[in-house]
Amino acid sequence: MFIFNTTFSVENNSIENWRSWMDRNYLPTMQDMIKGIRVELYEVMAVVHEESTNFSCQLLCKSPEELETINKYNTILMDNLKGHLGEKCLHFSSILKEI
Repeated sequence: MFIFNTTFSVENNSIENWRSWMDRNYLPTMQDMIKGIRVELYEVMAVVHEESTNFSCQLLCKSPEELETINKYNTILMDNLKGHLGEKCLHFSSILKEI
């Protein structure tokens, strides 16, 4: 099992806009590209900032080939998100492997 995790730091006044973008763009695209992928979305509770909230989007998949597809489309979608929200939403991604 592999997890492609993207952590987002979203300005509080942009959370609704970010969530709408996630629901309309990011999540459906990933689910269309990789059939059977499991998607989980969390609020990160350990880090608290007054101006922003952190979220973790985890895409659980089974193969390195699926990871390659996710990485390819993630790059495109994150460029789209930057055009949509600019600096109001920062992000970074990491890949986890179940041991």
